[in-house]
Amino acid sequence: METWIFLSQIFQIFIAFCLFTTLYGKGNPLRSFAEYSYLAAGTAMSVMWAWNYIRDHAIIGLQAGEWIWIPAIILGLMMWFRIHPKYSYISRMPIAFTIGIGMGWTIRTNIFTQFITQISATIVPLFDQGAMWLFERTVIAVGIITMMSFFIYTTEIKGPHLWSATFGEYFMYLAFGAVFAGTFMGRLGLFVGHMQSYMFPVWKQPYTLGIAILVFVVMLWLDRSGLGEKLSA
Repeated sequence: METWIFLSQIFQIFIAFCLFTTLYGKGNPLRSFAEYSYLAAGTAMSVMWAWNYIRDHAIIGLQAGEWIWIPAIILGLMMWFRIHPKYSYISRMPIAFTIGIGMGWTIRTNIFTQFITQISATIVPLFDQGAMWLFERTVIAVGIITMMSFFIYTTEIKGPHLWSATFGEYFMYLAFGAVFAGTFMGRLGLFVGHMQSYMFPVWKQPYTLGIAILVFVVMLWLDRSGLGEKLSA
C-alpha cells in the first residue's frame, strides 16, 4: 500500500471519531476541527463539481454552437452581484428564476408521487388476490377513512364520528412510529456500514481501536481541564 493512501485512511478514521465526540454534549476542539474539515472538503468538492458541470455543458456546448447556454451563463454571473451591497438586488432575478423553475418541477413531481399515485394505490379491488391481500387492503381502506375523519373540524366530534376519529388517531400513531422506526434503522444501517469501512480490511482494526481510545482520552482531558469549551470555536 502506498504511503499517502495509508495516511489518508488513518486521517479518515481520526476525523470520524473526532466528529463523534459531539455525542459527549460539550464543545471541544476535536469536534470543531472535524466539522471544519468536512465543511472545507464539501465546499471544495461542490466547487469542483460546479466547475466540471460548467466546463462539460456550457463551455463545450457554446463551442458546439448551442447558444441556449448564453442566458444561463448570464443569469449565473448575475448571482455574483449578491456579494456587492450596492448591487445585490440584481441577484434577485436569477435567484427568483431558479426558485420558480425548481418549484414548478417539484410541484409537478409531488402531484404525481404524493397525490395521484397515493390515491390510486388506495382505490383497488378487495377480493381479487386472495385472503392476505383482502386483509391488507381492508386495513388500508379502514385506516384512510378513519384518519380522514380525524381532520373533520366543521362538526362536533361525538358519537360514531368520535369513535372513527379516535381509531384514525391510533392509526396515525402506528404510521408515525413505522416511519420513525424505518428512519432509525436506515440511519443505524448507515452507521454500521460506516464503521465497517473502518474495521475491514483487518489491518485497520488496531488503528481504529487506538485512535478511538486516543480521541476519547484527549476529549476527557480537555473537558476536565476546562480547555474544551475555551478552545472550541
